[in-house]
Amino acid sequence: MNYNIGNKIKDLRKYLHITQAELAQNICSQAMISKIEKHEEIYPSAELLYQISQRLGVTIDYFFQETELLNINYVNDVCDQLNSLIQLRKFEEAYRVVKLEQKNPHFQEPHLRRYLLWREAICVCYLEGEVEKALELIDQALALSKTTKKNYSIEELDILTSKAIFLGILNKWSAADQLYEHILSHAQKSVYQKGKGTLANIYYNYSRTSLFLGNYNKALKFANSGIALCKEEKTIFLLGHLYYQKAETLSKIEGKVTSDILNIYKDAVWVFKQIGDDKSCEYVLSKIDSLTVNNPTTSQ
Repeated sequence: MNYNIGNKIKDLRKYLHITQAELAQNICSQAMISKIEKHEEIYPSAELLYQISQRLGVTIDYFFQETELLNINYVNDVCDQLNSLIQLRKFEEAYRVVKLEQKNPHFQEPHLRRYLLWREAICVCYLEGEVEKALELIDQALALSKTTKKNYSIEELDILTSKAIFLGILNKWSAADQLYEHILSHAQKSVYQKGKGTLANIYYNYSRTSLFLGNYNKALKFANSGIALCKEEKTIFLLGHLYYQKAETLSKIEGKVTSDILNIYKDAVWVFKQIGDDKSCEYVLSKIDSLTVNNPTTSQ
């Protein structure tokens, strides 16, 4: 196929974490997308390419410009850098990168502007404490989406999760709870998302919200679901936080800290040590020390 159109569609689709079925929805068959990506459909129509480009958030020219291949590598590097900075809670550095790249011509496509607005919202929330402003940025980001409420991409689910977290920070727990229910109903439909940490993140934050609302059994259910998912996927992403969340919830249910609950706190410590999260490790160790002092009958 001329201009490597199939490769470009496949590369961008994977970058956006969109399945062939999601890309094809209301446009063509999944089999057609597969043929195009495999260069079996040599002459896709201009109308089809236009619809695909709209779904992917680019102009149709993208498929015919060789320079875009270099641009997407640069974009991927920047996004990886921002993801890492956010995960490490280096919000000041992340914010500088966001403001710089918002002026970059390579980041003017709708899906990339959406990504930067999402990252800006997180930085604004945790750097400046401007949670209402962060929510406005989140809504601006979501307004750039090409999908519908019946067809969220993985990134859109992540953005919605951030919105629910911000609502919790504002003590709007009921609104956050309703949003998590909406997010989870869509996330569970897409198996491919599990390995990306999206579903585990939803389980963890939904559990936290349920705990704040006093829905202890619900909180325990989602903590357990997150732990099971991490084990299934053989990842320790969020596993330490999920163990801690489970221990906190069980202590509320039991009305005391048992030796079994204390061991779950210790499981959290073990995970934090494995990933080098010293801050979380020290916090839970301090928690364990206080529980041991305050609960002298608790065995270790």
